[in-house]
Amino acid sequence: MIEFFLSYAQENSCAECIPCRIGTKRMQEIVKRIFDGSVSTGELSLLEDFAEDIGASSKCDLGKMAGKAVKFALQYCKDDIDAHLKGSCGRSIPANPGWQTVMLK
Repeated sequence: MIEFFLSYAQENSCAECIPCRIGTKRMQEIVKRIFDGSVSTGELSLLEDFAEDIGASSKCDLGKMAGKAVKFALQYCKDDIDAHLKGSCGRSIPANPGWQTVMLK
């Protein structure tokens, strides 16, 4: 979800302020490295700093929410992040068996 939201913020940013325009891109890059399991503890600390600073300094609510979303993900999804870092995240949740019926109507 956080990767999707950062992508959305990148695509829909007004690009008036540097924190939102560039900061969300840097956060997105670090989040992708989390999912690859190739992020360092220094980058996680940097991501936390980015989230705090971008949330506080963006002009628009989209940038503010991007910072808050990453901050909350780091705070409340620590087990998931640790699983990615250890390479033990299954990344596969079985889909609802009836999803095709709903989606293909």
